[in-house]
Amino acid sequence: MLKDSFDTPRRQSVTGTLFFLLMSVQKVIRMFWPLLLLYVFKGNASKMMEPKWLIGLLFLILILIAHSILTWYNFYFLIKDKEFVLRKGYLKRVVIAIPFEKIVSINLKQGLIQQVLGVVQLEVDSAGSKKKEVAIYAISREIAEALKEQLASYKKDSSDSEDSLIAEENIVEQETILQLSLKDLFRISIAKNHLRGLLIILAFGNNIYYQLKDLFESEVNLAADKTESFLEHSSTLALAGVVIFVLLLSLIISMADVFLRYYDFNMKSFANAFSLQSGLIKRKNITIPFSKIQRLKRSINPIQKWLNISNIQLVQANSIEVSKEKDKVAVPGCDDEKFKELCDKVYDNPFSQPTYDTKPQKVFLRRSFIFLFIFMSVPVFALSLKFNWMWYLEILVPFLAAGIAYLSYYRRSYHLSSDFLKINSGLIAKDFSIIEVYKVQTVHIKRTIFQRRNGTASLDLGMAGSVVRIEYLSYDEAIRMKDQILYKIEVTKKKWM
Repeated sequence: MLKDSFDTPRRQSVTGTLFFLLMSVQKVIRMFWPLLLLYVFKGNASKMMEPKWLIGLLFLILILIAHSILTWYNFYFLIKDKEFVLRKGYLKRVVIAIPFEKIVSINLKQGLIQQVLGVVQLEVDSAGSKKKEVAIYAISREIAEALKEQLASYKKDSSDSEDSLIAEENIVEQETILQLSLKDLFRISIAKNHLRGLLIILAFGNNIYYQLKDLFESEVNLAADKTESFLEHSSTLALAGVVIFVLLLSLIISMADVFLRYYDFNMKSFANAFSLQSGLIKRKNITIPFSKIQRLKRSINPIQKWLNISNIQLVQANSIEVSKEKDKVAVPGCDDEKFKELCDKVYDNPFSQPTYDTKPQKVFLRRSFIFLFIFMSVPVFALSLKFNWMWYLEILVPFLAAGIAYLSYYRRSYHLSSDFLKINSGLIAKDFSIIEVYKVQTVHIKRTIFQRRNGTASLDLGMAGSVVRIEYLSYDEAIRMKDQILYKIEVTKKKWM
């Protein structure tokens, strides 16, 4: 029997009041930092020491303190009638109850503020909901572990099982699957998509520019004119230096992102589940039962192939919000051997069965070419009206569109065995997904007017929190795959989660 009982309402740790206060202060600073910047640079900072401003600041602090205390006081949780119940709110009361059998994940997280305060955040999620259903932001690690163990234990009891999955985590010897060193993190950051870092720079710079322009229009316009003049009269070497600087900055952002997310990454397996821990500032502790894994995805770009690493995603039966998170359960830095080991643990030797292999019909190649040709031609044509040399790029557009369309068609294939569906796709990076067929919940054949004319169809496979689309099959192939998948679902007695 577990030491801690949660059948009576419990509040968060008392330090939770300080956590809510700090989070409220953070939100206020984000909202009003432009005004603060305006006063400082306009020479009005001294006015903030006037009595009216000090009284206003004191009043705001009192409001934030009251809000933090009321939020903490009216936030409590308990276990009642085979449900996990959370009640919160002092102006708007909210009650959330999740039956044990619908709980699909119980995870622990710890941000920087929570690490300083010595508390952790516990999240409870169920399949198909629009967002994370329950998040308890500030409880001690001991209580969080006890609550996590009880919820898992009750859930297993409801499935006629005697042992708790979390208890097994503590008792069964764990096998380390993957542990990333600093060298591994560096390799992962080198192979990362640096376009994201570049977009972050552009978005952040654009936001700061317009924020400052609203406050200091004349000064910002003067600086912009000087920058434009510098770029117009600079040598090719100077412009190349600016480009190199931006690329290096995007590389640094990518490296920082990797180190913050995956520092001290450790993945272990025990019984029938994986346990993952990672993070520098924000620590994550996630337990994933094999039965909850709806899909296993692998992506490998040319640089990753050269370094013999790849990105793996374990797609769970989670809420819609969690399913859209790119790195919800990411396993970076896997080589071919580790990838096969993961597949064998989750799916029990999935590559040994004979498969029915098919590809999209040629109409997919044709439509891809037409779309890409129009998509690339329009901006090139518009720029050609101002820059004459852009007309030469217009000549290259059909060849470039044809190459991309063919590569997309060439890499796309579908392989259906008695138990598994494997999907290959990708353009620059090669993508691979493997799905256990019996976990598919819905199968729909969809045909547009154009597909009816050319005898093709698309197959939509509905899973918990996501939809997998198989595009531009021949209609007969779509019917055959649908019948085989439905037959497997009907004859399989195993639960899909």
